[in-house]
Amino acid sequence: DYVTLNKVLIIIFLFFITGIIIGSTVLIKNEYFYNNIKIIFDGILYTHINSKFLKKLIISFIRYIVVLILYFLSGTTMLGVALIPFLSAWQGILVGSIISYCYSLYGLTGIAFNAIILIPPFAVFAICCFFAAKHSIDYSLCIAKLTLPKYNNINLHIAFKNYCYKYLIFSLTAFITSIIEIVLNLLFLKFFNL
Repeated sequence: DYVTLNKVLIIIFLFFITGIIIGSTVLIKNEYFYNNIKIIFDGILYTHINSKFLKKLIISFIRYIVVLILYFLSGTTMLGVALIPFLSAWQGILVGSIISYCYSLYGLTGIAFNAIILIPPFAVFAICCFFAAKHSIDYSLCIAKLTLPKYNNINLHIAFKNYCYKYLIFSLTAFITSIIEIVLNLLFLKFFNL
């Protein structure tokens, strides 16, 4: 029963895990991809070392909210059902690549950095995105059902209001994740000589 009730979440989770595996084992060996991950990682590190709290918060929040916007927009089309799992996989690829990059560059220090600073906000936001993706797929299916005669009684206006309300909650979670990221960096980044 659990699997039946949560099959969409399970599929999204599997795509995400597949992305992490691909990002951390295959793509990280590609020089072009590796250099781009280096730019992303260095940018995140630079922000946390050289920026004031408010700027850090804004940059971090924008990074998270852009991902949510992609899920939101994907859910507003019939193609969202097919597109969203691949968005989740791409998110996993980025997470896996950044974690793998940090480990490959700094060894044991990289493992500690991942465990203390990177993984906690990544995990919170990943869970948020699993639910965002599920609701996006549900709304995308709702739009698709309107093309079928037996579902023409669906009130898309109410469904969209509920959809937006849920995304407000997800956006709040992204904001909280940004704060977690900043606090962890403020507390522990000084212990790492990166």
